[in-house]
Amino acid sequence: MPRYYFSIANDKSFEDTDGLELSDLAAAREEASGFARDMMRQKPDRRDWDGCIVRVTSESRNHLFDLPFPDALL
Repeated sequence: MPRYYFSIANDKSFEDTDGLELSDLAAAREEASGFARDMMRQKPDRRDWDGCIVRVTSESRNHLFDLPFPDALL
């Protein structure tokens, strides 16, 4: 199974060094959405979620897609 990395990019970035093994890109997209929703639930008083994205990269660290946090709520 391929490994995907889920990093947060905003004014203070967080780089995922462990990643997750998932079946495919659709599963990675669902994981990114769930991750963003969980972060927003844990800190609901934060006002700048609009500027945050989950950056998803492949095992070889190629950029696959960015998911803006607000898009996780759609």
